[in-house]
Amino acid sequence: MTMEINSLFQPCQPHDFYGLRETINNFVELVNKKKRGESEVLSFLIVGAEGTGKSSLLQKLETTTTGRMDVAHRFELKPQERRLLDFFKEWKNKIDELAPEWRSLLEKVGKKRLGDDLPGLDEDVKKPASISFTEFYVNLFFENLDKINQKLTETSTFLYFFIDNLHLFKLMDLYEFYPIFASIIKELKERQYNIIVASTFDERFLYDFDYEKYLTDNSEVLKVEALSISETEIYLRRKAPQLINKGVLDLITTSQRSIFDLNLGIAFISSGLGLENFVERNLKDLFELSEEEETALLEMASYNENLYLIEQLSAYISIPTLKKLEEKGMLWLGDTYARFLQESLLTTMKFRIRLFGPLTTLMVQLDNILENLDKDIAPSTGTIEIINQLSAKIRDPLADFAVASKVKQIANICIKKKMYQRAYDFSLINVQQFELIKELEQAGGFCENMAREFEEKNYYFAAKLYVKSAQYYDAVNEELKAKRSYTRAADQFEKLSLSLPLEKSEYAIRSYIKSTLDCYNKIGDEENYERIRKKAIELYNEESIHHNYFKSMKFEKAVEIELPQVEPEPEPEPEKVEEIEIESIEKELDF
Repeated sequence: MTMEINSLFQPCQPHDFYGLRETINNFVELVNKKKRGESEVLSFLIVGAEGTGKSSLLQKLETTTTGRMDVAHRFELKPQERRLLDFFKEWKNKIDELAPEWRSLLEKVGKKRLGDDLPGLDEDVKKPASISFTEFYVNLFFENLDKINQKLTETSTFLYFFIDNLHLFKLMDLYEFYPIFASIIKELKERQYNIIVASTFDERFLYDFDYEKYLTDNSEVLKVEALSISETEIYLRRKAPQLINKGVLDLITTSQRSIFDLNLGIAFISSGLGLENFVERNLKDLFELSEEEETALLEMASYNENLYLIEQLSAYISIPTLKKLEEKGMLWLGDTYARFLQESLLTTMKFRIRLFGPLTTLMVQLDNILENLDKDIAPSTGTIEIINQLSAKIRDPLADFAVASKVKQIANICIKKKMYQRAYDFSLINVQQFELIKELEQAGGFCENMAREFEEKNYYFAAKLYVKSAQYYDAVNEELKAKRSYTRAADQFEKLSLSLPLEKSEYAIRSYIKSTLDCYNKIGDEENYERIRKKAIELYNEESIHHNYFKSMKFEKAVEIELPQVEPEPEPEPEKVEEIEIESIEKELDF
């Protein structure tokens, strides 16, 4: 692969291609057998995982087709949502653009371009009732190719088509393409044309539909695998021996990628960015991405796909940013969909998320906290703040639920060990997780469940969580659930006010009683409101300002609740663990 930045994620040039010698030799041997009449193979299907070099192999195979009059054409599919059969028009029309010597032949065949007789899918098609839609289009495709093949046969010439990313039609749900394409491949074999087709296909999508068996039944399948450790080491010794001791061999083995990783590593050496932050860390600098553009790529990778609805993406990424990525050659924007031009870029971003993203660091932090809690060591305030910041960066719903489960486990352990403030802090982190994915009812349910864990252990935190629970239920119009939570919050505030000595906590007690009254006010429970108000009046003597405060209060339904600002006396906590810095964890993960 050449080291120009704008082509880094494109297939490597044939002179830079490495590996798969046996596959290339097999292709050349089968083509030669076909030319000698010893084989019927006319179609090759290059199958492999993303980033393993399918497109690079396709370019390499094109260089092996040079013959006396052989003609080859390679193109990548960029299917649109409509006018599907423009692809077949292009395929036919490309024949008259391959070489000047074809033009005289085409003038004899007809003045019109070969594909002009193919209508689009959105046009009315008048076809005989006796044939299928697929048969109709296949017949149109072959209408003039008999004359073309006659000329090919007379001159012992072969016509090659190299088609990249055939699976994109499946990703875009353009299912009509496959029976037509498979039928054309089958017809080429049955008619024994001097036309050879080589296509690349992601192995994940090969066997999803029954009609695709015609692709494999009538094609020679060339399997592309990731480089072995020995092949990788040979390549590195030739291109970049500095990378051999930087964990690259292990990277290639575990990630199941090949040439892409190696050439990307070599690009970083050439860029002068250094090896300390090998590959994924330096994508931003290497491609001169803005913060917004890098965030956009990470956002797209988090969907674990290579095809995205424009409407879906634009909810998180601005259209101008998508346009800038398209201008930089990283993205293709269709009418409705967007995709990465090179799937290896997607793989890189996924790998970066996995190794250096917030989820991995967060999970390491949470595991360390669980380990320390077993030793009665409480997490520090700084550590909790780091976890709060990391969790806010996670956008994937499945990851959110995984984090929520582990955080809840930590909160429950903290309650058992009487680390109530820490338990409450972790509960708020979980609430934030549910807010991020807009699951407000689940946020309310979580607050309610955690409040029950605090009951009879810490009235204050139980009451605060019940109020939060009620507010979330209110937001989703769950009136019965909200009323239940307000009632329980009032009960906890009442118990809290009665548990404190009046002579030392007169203002705190006043605040908690006020919160109790607000809860009953909120749900319209005038009977309990008056009961608590009278109790508060009796609690303070007539000379007290608090006595007059409660005496002057009146029941008013649906007032906003203000949580008390007076914090309870902090519980004594075990020795705190030292704050774990993100940088130290990333350093451990670095290559």
